[in-house]
Amino acid sequence: MDWKPVSFQVPATLSETIYQSLKKALLDGDIKPGQRLQEKEIAALFSTSSTPVREAFFRLAAEKFLVINARKEVLAQDTTLEEVRELYEIVRTLDILAVRRALSRMTPGDVEELREMTGELGRFHDADDHANYLEQNLCIHDRIWRHAGSAALYDTLAEVMAKIRIFHRKNGFLPFAARPALEKSFGDHLEILRFVEARDVKRLEKLIEAHWGEEFSVEREAGPGEGKTTGR
Repeated sequence: MDWKPVSFQVPATLSETIYQSLKKALLDGDIKPGQRLQEKEIAALFSTSSTPVREAFFRLAAEKFLVINARKEVLAQDTTLEEVRELYEIVRTLDILAVRRALSRMTPGDVEELREMTGELGRFHDADDHANYLEQNLCIHDRIWRHAGSAALYDTLAEVMAKIRIFHRKNGFLPFAARPALEKSFGDHLEILRFVEARDVKRLEKLIEAHWGEEFSVEREAGPGEGKTTGR
């Protein structure tokens, strides 16, 4: 295996520790899509029996991060472009719900924080810093989702976005590598900020619906292996 067990601050059962370590390895790309996971090998890494490893496998399979086939082989999920399209539809639908909930809960201080985060996004945009732009973009969405005040909603959105990012990493796809996509995204974020400041939930919902549709459209047109960039 190319990854090592991870230590976590919060006390956890051995099954939970294995689950978190495997999930982090999947999200970080240390375990590749389609790669086979060996139960005995992982058990040896954690100096344990197969039982907690199997429990972690079942949890990750239920979340669609792993696949257990008819031969009982455990493989890292290999997401297709069509499946990513479905994931974007889920994000779009749930993000509309999240912004609706968040807008009624955000304080003036929260809005000011969003204003500062959008300003930082603008600096990455102006510098053509695609990698940091993507990270800041996701941080903004993440912050709004947290303001929705629903752990279940937040966890679902974060999990779906994690699967989309695994697909990006596998195919070497970096969103916003093309300048028109970068411009469209930043324009959307300026509008998101404006509608949040105005507490205009209707226009914000409409923008979010179009925003995610545009993101998938750019990805679909680029296709696997395209949209790559190695720098600014």
